Amino acid sequence: LILSSGINAEYGEGLEILMKEHPDIKAILMGTRRTDPYSSHLTEFAPTDPGWPQILRVNPIITWSYSQVWDFLRTLQVPYCPLYDQGYTSIGNVLNTKPNPALSVGEGDKFRPAYELGDGEKERSGSFKLFNTTLNKLI
Repeated sequence: LILSSGINAEYGEGLEILMKEHPDIKAILMGTRRTDPYSSHLTEFAPTDPGWPQILRVNPIITWSYSQVWDFLRTLQVPYCPLYDQGYTSIGNVLNTKPNPALSVGEGDKFRPAYELGDGEKERSGSFKLFNTTLNKLI
């Protein structure tokens, strides 16, 4: 999580730092959609989950589709992470993210940009779960 205030930390830790530095903040604006992992239950206004710093999450694009997000970003020329131009459609971390195979151009390492993904249902095709041999389960 990198915030405009310059905080660079894991999401929960960053939120705690932000709230300590700015105790007057009552809500945070999120870019979460219902198709995001663990988000199908969220509404436009939702408190953080138990175990997280307590604050109101405002989710203005919760009902947007994959293509609506890209239409918005490209129409308004909003800057975005350059990995999306390299075929990534869902960015997690270096261990669980790869370019989306649905955007592959022939064989090799070439991929079309994320906004060219025609089927939003395939947005997470570039993500995968890792098997943790120590915990003996998917993570």
